[in-house]
Amino acid sequence: MSVPPGRGEAAERPGAHPHLAAAGTPWQGPVMRGGADNHRIIFDLPGGVRVTASDDPVSPVLARFFAGYDRAFVLPDEREELAGFEACLAINATHRHAFGRTHSELVAVFEDEGGTLLGGANFLATAIARGPALPPAAIALNYVYVEEAARGRGMLRLILGAVRRLALVALALDPDSPAPAIFIEQNDPLRLTPEEYAADTAHSGTDQIDRLAIWARVGTRIVDFPYVQPALSADQAADDGLIYAAVDYPGDAVDAGLLHDHLESFFAISVRKGESEPPGGVAAAQVTALAARGAPVALLPMELALAWLRGGRSTGGFDSFRTLAAAASGEEK
Repeated sequence: MSVPPGRGEAAERPGAHPHLAAAGTPWQGPVMRGGADNHRIIFDLPGGVRVTASDDPVSPVLARFFAGYDRAFVLPDEREELAGFEACLAINATHRHAFGRTHSELVAVFEDEGGTLLGGANFLATAIARGPALPPAAIALNYVYVEEAARGRGMLRLILGAVRRLALVALALDPDSPAPAIFIEQNDPLRLTPEEYAADTAHSGTDQIDRLAIWARVGTRIVDFPYVQPALSADQAADDGLIYAAVDYPGDAVDAGLLHDHLESFFAISVRKGESEPPGGVAAAQVTALAARGAPVALLPMELALAWLRGGRSTGGFDSFRTLAAAASGEEK
């Protein structure tokens, strides 16, 4: 996916560097180095949209992000409370170079020229050096939302492009680098209980199947790996009711080493927030499986599985949307 053009603006926090220049022109000023320099990143996007991002747990950007987030996410095991976001951002100071890789956990808000909130995103950016043929970084797009009044205006594509740009800035990577890979979790309609399905659909105003179709239109495909989200806190359970997916990834499969590095960082920082996992945990099991794997992990198209569901065909033989997508893809071949 190409990165949307924008106009740079210097940060207002003392000590920060100028940020991004207009599309197609050189950056103005020194490249941001991360850490304290990522306390405030601002640039403008097409259509009068401005993005403001921060890695600072006491930044007003977090409170602004959380206001919209709190309206958008309702399922207990998928929710992060404000204290959880504060903990994630706080460990930027201690985990910037964990595992020998560079990281930046950020929250971002998108506003119009009048300051109205249009959407928000929380993500972990990780620089991954697995060779020039692969993306230079991976993004765990932990949460993204578009306010109801802003839907139908192409905001999702705008946010995805901005998140990729923010990742390059926050990791101090070459702005002309290939686009970072983006990975997301999504609700699995075949794993939700009827009550969960109804509650989330009623609250968001978007049916689960329609939501997957929206993501399919921006190039999202399912990572054919038995993903389980580790518990977000001691009071929550691991969540095996999620689809793991890649957004507009270059190629038909994800390098196992890149996925290993990405999930190792994501589990340790965004999910576990620097805390060690109990022995035999689901995070270690998945990272170990990928470390031992040589073959790349296939990406499965969503469209065929969505057509299966919309056509009213039986799903009784499938325990997840991933297995349904694999079967639907096999039929196509």
